[in-house]
Amino acid sequence: MPVSQLLHSNPLGFLIVDVARLFRQEFERIVVEAGIELTPGELRALAHVARLEGSRQAVLADRMGVEPMTLSAYLDRLEARGLVTRATDPHDRRAKVVRTTEAASRIFEETRPLAVAVYDRITSGFNDTEREQALDLLGRMRANLTSDPSILGQTSEAA
Repeated sequence: MPVSQLLHSNPLGFLIVDVARLFRQEFERIVVEAGIELTPGELRALAHVARLEGSRQAVLADRMGVEPMTLSAYLDRLEARGLVTRATDPHDRRAKVVRTTEAASRIFEETRPLAVAVYDRITSGFNDTEREQALDLLGRMRANLTSDPSILGQTSEAA
């Protein structure tokens, strides 16, 4: 099969990447327009910390798809603003675990309406069943590509 035919008959990967890119651009645009005090990268790091509360920095960097030093710079700034704390991992003294602080709640309250607006835009024209189906299908695709227990709904002590 010629490569051009393969690409035209299998656009799923391209579509997923493009939707993710556009979603991220739209969210970053409205965050900047809203005057949120964090950069989009810092906000993204903060959201990952909250979602994976108590995870190691290396796990967070991997999940975000950034270099550990990039994440470290984000975390330095978030820590300076009192939005996260870093502590030595009790299971590995070389590693740091990261947690949000109470001050991060204000940032999430400020950004929640922005995230809802982007979600509403990306699912415009979908009924409730279609929204659930899209989440289910994308979740299953992600599960097919990972063995990470926290993504698969299992617990992980050393995450």
